[in-house]
Amino acid sequence: MLPKIININFFTLIVLIIYSFLINWLSGNIGVLPIDTFGFFDTGYSILENKLPIRDFWIFTGLTVDYLQAGFFFIFGESWMSYIFHASAINALGTICFYYFLKNFNLNLFSVFIYCISFATLCYPVSGTPYAYMHSYVFSLISIFLFITAYLYKKNLSWFILPYLFYLSFFSMQTPSFYIITLILLFSLFHFIKNYKTQNFNFFLLGCLSSTLVFILFMFLTKTPIKNLIYQYFLFPLTIGEGRWFSDSTAFVKLSDQLNFKRIFGDFKFIQVFYFSLIILTIKLFFKKNNKLFFLNIIILLSCFLFFLNQLMQANQIYIFSLIPILASIIHINLKSLESRKEFLILVLIILTFSTAKYHLRYNVDRKFIDIEKLDKKIALDAEKIDTKLKHLKWITINFKDPIEEIDLIKKALFLIKEDKREKMIITHYQFFSLILNEDLNILNRWYLWNNNTHPTQNHKYFNIYKQMVNENLKKNRIEVIYLLGSDNEILFSNIKNYFNNVCFKDNVVVKNRLSYHKIITCKN
Repeated sequence: MLPKIININFFTLIVLIIYSFLINWLSGNIGVLPIDTFGFFDTGYSILENKLPIRDFWIFTGLTVDYLQAGFFFIFGESWMSYIFHASAINALGTICFYYFLKNFNLNLFSVFIYCISFATLCYPVSGTPYAYMHSYVFSLISIFLFITAYLYKKNLSWFILPYLFYLSFFSMQTPSFYIITLILLFSLFHFIKNYKTQNFNFFLLGCLSSTLVFILFMFLTKTPIKNLIYQYFLFPLTIGEGRWFSDSTAFVKLSDQLNFKRIFGDFKFIQVFYFSLIILTIKLFFKKNNKLFFLNIIILLSCFLFFLNQLMQANQIYIFSLIPILASIIHINLKSLESRKEFLILVLIILTFSTAKYHLRYNVDRKFIDIEKLDKKIALDAEKIDTKLKHLKWITINFKDPIEEIDLIKKALFLIKEDKREKMIITHYQFFSLILNEDLNILNRWYLWNNNTHPTQNHKYFNIYKQMVNENLKKNRIEVIYLLGSDNEILFSNIKNYFNNVCFKDNVVVKNRLSYHKIITCKN
């Protein structure tokens, strides 16, 4: 028994915060997929060195994540620990918001605890490290929780905060945030037309205006060119989306390839079990005329459908398993309202527990999200062997059979770059060199995938825009040599040299197909 002076709700919340933080911390420290794992490491550090995304290097997503990571580096120090702290904090934030959301529906504390534990287990830990899709997903979920609360209980503060969440989610990743923002705005419009005399609209409008002013001030203070923002964050990503929606031959993922039984039902079976169960309950509710619960169901069903559709269109592992406890909790609320038999609720909890355990083992322990599910984790090495700033990370990747081989390659590159006193640029997916060496290495992109997947390449209509930015970077920073580092043939100089205008190079190969440097020389006529 807890002493009476301890508030049971407060105690439960503290336990949830600690658990949601630690489960992500443990997951995020296991293994590496360089292109994803370090996507926001050097870019966060670059902000502290006044090299800003969009203005000074190309990004097409993740602006919120970059600046949040810079904040974590500034407060907690420039290390891997701060990096994992960031992702763990977002997992805790999402869990807290889910907890308070469920508390609105008078579920017993034990049930709320179970659903939140499942959510914390299946949310950010599947990735473990800061990830644009995950930030957008979590902020979008929080927006949904807040909107439902604002709509049902007419809370002015919730209406005011909502537009700020729109900005945070959209500038983490354009989708799924855009779909969720559109859904919320449509239902909000209906609400305000029907209840135009309430204060809710005034607070929502004030939130829209103030959040927009904050964004404009941000653009002004960072001296971010509006042209760069439009091309990088709006126009170029639209070309990626169009290719995927209309199954263009160059698209990395095609919608037509995703529409099959295995993908829709096999990969998402537990989500679908709860999703279709909630549809049945919603139809039943329609005849009961419970307007509040019917509204709750419709918003959750539409939101989950949009998340599901967005997941199909993205070229990454599944990250929406935390919809399972959300759907399960809404089914619980429905069963309680309909006074259904307890056996149904027990079945919900059994399926929830089984699916949580299954995906925890596959994604958080075996680390399927970063493609090391089938690797023996016992051979992982302490990344501290590379540098003390990577302490706590267990290094093992799909790219190298022996982690020591990869670590030796990275250490060789670190030594060469540290000893080289020229103005340098590095092109790699090991995006931690600038932070470890405490040196601005003038990155061009967050990621380097060709065929127009992360930046415009030669056959793209915006290639000249990208090329202009690259050459301005080269000239402004007086670059003398460019380093390339990757796994076998991952980053080829033949794919990169066409970025530069009237520039010639002297090539030097250090490790064939993996590490090279290219000195800029005067071109011979």
